[in-house]
Amino acid sequence: MGACLFFFTFGANSADPKHVLLLHSFGRDFAPFSEMTKSFHAALVKRSPEPLDFYEVSIFTARFREPENEDSLVKYLQDLFSGRRLDLIVAQGGPAASFVEKYRQQLFSDTPILIAGVDARLTAAAALTPNDTYIGVKLDLPAFVENILRVRPETTNIAVVIGNSQNEQFWARELRREFQPFADRVHFEWLNELSLDEMLRRVVELPPQSAVLYFMLAVDGAGAVHPLDAAFTRLREVATVPVFGYGDYHLGQGSVGGPSDQTQAIGQQTADVAVRILAGERAGDIKIPLFGLGLPAYDWRELQRWGISEASLPPNSEVRFRSPSVWELYRWYIVGAISLIAIQSLLIVSFLVQRAKRRSAEGGIRAKEGELRVSYDQVRQLAGRLIYAQEEERTRIARELHDDVGQRVASLSIGLSSLKRRVPNPDEIARSELSGLQQQVVGLAKDLRDLSHELHPGALEHVGLLEALRGRCEEINGESGTRVDIEVADGWSEVADDIELCLYRVAQEALRNITKHADATTARISLARQNGQVVMRITDDGRGFQENGSNGQHGIGLLSMRERVRMLEGSFEVESSSRGTVATVVIPTGERH
Repeated sequence: MGACLFFFTFGANSADPKHVLLLHSFGRDFAPFSEMTKSFHAALVKRSPEPLDFYEVSIFTARFREPENEDSLVKYLQDLFSGRRLDLIVAQGGPAASFVEKYRQQLFSDTPILIAGVDARLTAAAALTPNDTYIGVKLDLPAFVENILRVRPETTNIAVVIGNSQNEQFWARELRREFQPFADRVHFEWLNELSLDEMLRRVVELPPQSAVLYFMLAVDGAGAVHPLDAAFTRLREVATVPVFGYGDYHLGQGSVGGPSDQTQAIGQQTADVAVRILAGERAGDIKIPLFGLGLPAYDWRELQRWGISEASLPPNSEVRFRSPSVWELYRWYIVGAISLIAIQSLLIVSFLVQRAKRRSAEGGIRAKEGELRVSYDQVRQLAGRLIYAQEEERTRIARELHDDVGQRVASLSIGLSSLKRRVPNPDEIARSELSGLQQQVVGLAKDLRDLSHELHPGALEHVGLLEALRGRCEEINGESGTRVDIEVADGWSEVADDIELCLYRVAQEALRNITKHADATTARISLARQNGQVVMRITDDGRGFQENGSNGQHGIGLLSMRERVRMLEGSFEVESSSRGTVATVVIPTGERH
């Protein structure tokens, strides 16, 4: 038997503070009462118009299995508060409530008492005076089992984790009694008489169709105490089956979730009532409805870990800790890129319209030729600037995908691999699910890498045009039915960066059209330098096309290639027939470029 006293004073003004005594069950750091106290303490300090002087006493005797002599604790409190005024006593939890009710006349006969966080089962026979009130709860114990069977209907075994103090023994009896209707559907394993180490070993050995229901663990079967809810963390770390917690404070610490005890709401309600009592309202006149379990709330990460579908959750459920999607993280980058491409497409269409108008006007309206030429040149200049802007945006997006998103996906793949190795004795379903997830992540990483290379060819910067084209040809040869070769004439040497980029983009677009539309079996890229010019020819043996045909599927791509070449004062010609297509690019290599 023992007690620990803490003093805290809040408030900087000169008024006399209100003196509040907090009585803790077990100790100030034992869940769930500690969670209520944290919420109560913060809310009362914030809402009280007067300074506060807190005294805190822990009823350590509640940790013992057998009743102990509490006379020394009573004597200690009598001596401590003799001649001192107490304005309010707040008893948190059942053991603290029992103590204050038992010794009320000896210790606190005239002091208002506020009992908080005590279930109606424990207060039904309590004799409250007109100077007492309580904020109680009515726990729907079967709801915990109903939640497990709803979200994981394959469950046939539930291990119930609860301690072995007097208070916990009472709750163990209540749980056994109220879980009896589920006996024909699920087997319950009661761990209250085990030490924590024995509980850990038992949880590790649970069969796959099991779940863990963690109620509370202040004192285990060996008499060891476990403050700060550390036992929940240790059980969660070794569990190979889902863990469901009792209180709302367990959500985010490894509990799957569901309806839970409203510890934070109870603490705040206790603070509201305390403010009223300290302001002069008689405690017995304050009546607060019983608290039940809160609305179901679930941890998205645990749902994903155990393969629990959100469709199985109860109506009005809240899902927390959801990981943001790639769209949520990078939507503005994506929207910007799509907007830029859309604007470019509109301008290209506008250019086509302007060209058509120019051609129709050439025959009869010579006076407008100058205006059309100026408009044409302006559109060409704008198209050129958009092409450069597009390349810059492609480079930026490709870098984001490669350096940020790609690295995250790689880290996720490594994490899944590590998890797969660490899961002890996984069954075939778990191993298959982990392998499937890892394969999906590897595929996603490859798709991101391919998209990054498609947006910005890094090989072009690092190894030059020839190796970049060879790499692209090898990719096509491995992915399609078209065989693509590259031929380089003698005397070839590297050209300026802007010419390399133009040639690569033209070849990239041409090869895309060949593999998608030409039905070609072979294609060839030829490179040569002749008389101060670089010449690239791309040929295929496909079915050919009409550049200005009715289907229009090649128009914008060819126009984009032609505009790229014209920006460098080069020429771009296409000859197509039923026997194949030849595209020729000629660009001068003078210093002015």
